[in-house]
Amino acid sequence: MHPRALRHLPRLSLAALPWLAAMLAQPLSATPAYVTIGTGALNGVYYPTGGAICRLLNDDSSNHGLHCTVQSTSGSIANLAALAKGDIQLALVQSDVLYHAAHGSGPFAGQSPNAQLRSLLRLHKESLTLLASATSNITTLADIEGKRVDLGAPNSGDKVTSRALLDAMGWQESQFAVPPVASAGNRLEGLCNGTLDAAFLVAGHPNQGIGDLTGRCQARLIPIEGEQVDKLLNQYPYYERSRIGANLYPGQTSSVATFAVTAELVAEASLPEDQVRTLRDVLSRNLKQFTRLHPALTTLTPESMQAGDILPLHPGMLDAAPTLLPDAPSGAEATSGALPTAPSAPTSAATPLEGAEVLPEQPAGATLPASSDAVTTEQAPALTTLPTPTEARSAQGSEPDAAGVTPPSAAKGTAQAPTEAPAPGSPSGASPLTGETPAPAQ
Repeated sequence: MHPRALRHLPRLSLAALPWLAAMLAQPLSATPAYVTIGTGALNGVYYPTGGAICRLLNDDSSNHGLHCTVQSTSGSIANLAALAKGDIQLALVQSDVLYHAAHGSGPFAGQSPNAQLRSLLRLHKESLTLLASATSNITTLADIEGKRVDLGAPNSGDKVTSRALLDAMGWQESQFAVPPVASAGNRLEGLCNGTLDAAFLVAGHPNQGIGDLTGRCQARLIPIEGEQVDKLLNQYPYYERSRIGANLYPGQTSSVATFAVTAELVAEASLPEDQVRTLRDVLSRNLKQFTRLHPALTTLTPESMQAGDILPLHPGMLDAAPTLLPDAPSGAEATSGALPTAPSAPTSAATPLEGAEVLPEQPAGATLPASSDAVTTEQAPALTTLPTPTEARSAQGSEPDAAGVTPPSAAKGTAQAPTEAPAPGSPSGASPLTGETPAPAQ
């Protein structure tokens, strides 16, 4: 090389340093990974809650590589069965059902405790809700004895919680008149056509299905309270006292006493830790936005979202967290997971939240893999609002195309095509209401 050219090398190297620094500062493209959240009925609260989580994950997927789809299911027990089979990677489950799965009791009696389940986050309250028909003359809990009462679909979370109440009251199912047989998606229409006096369901509030029944059919919310209920709450820590806020539904001008479970976000221990950290960090950083995506999420705070002690924490939730910066709205009334709002007419919005893909509803099933390992518990670090997005390292599928459509993945339970989403302010992501009223489960 000519000596004159050599004299320019240091100058060229210095000029290149800013460019090299900028290139090194660019985030590396994360290997794409895919998760599916098992939720509940389209007109409940689990489904739009799962859609809200997927929306936030997918909005930021270019940074962390984690893509999310939401699947409508029959609810908690179906979600645990799908999780055990690997059809989904995340599940929303009510706390009493989760307790029974972890201890081999209730609907899982005769099975070994499921030691593969791990807690991620605790979300909104779900109240045991007693609805009475307009013509039933039921005004108190005691009035339902001998009446035609739907206790919940077989093998459902509704049935688990209503049976706990019946046991506390000293009632047997035989003390109630047998209600007419109804399809799984239409079990509460009897409150409108006169063939059903009352029905129990576990639901976050406000709930679109309940709004339809109270508006279209003048069904009424009945308080669940008394000495036996107090004993039930003292006996089982996964139940807590609750009130359904006033003015959430047509004709409901005062709050209604009852008790509640909590909606728990869970996974199996085998879910990669980096994916769990990504989910936690995205929700932490966007907590205010998350709480605005459905009224039932409004009262969530970083502290309230720390998982309980029913299950051990997933390892991805155990690393140290940055300084806590609360981001939830203030002035929220402590109701059953929702701010009191003016009742709204049932909406015909039929799609999940924007950015969330949806898979079809799956049937319920209670069988879980047997395991005799003991269940332990650990304390979760609080959610925070300033984490650095974690890059997902486990590949489970292929990259989305330029239009944002995610192709079929190698992972089980991945959505095949994206869909539109309901407006964030809508009470739920429900299908269009027809002459039949789907059960407003969860």
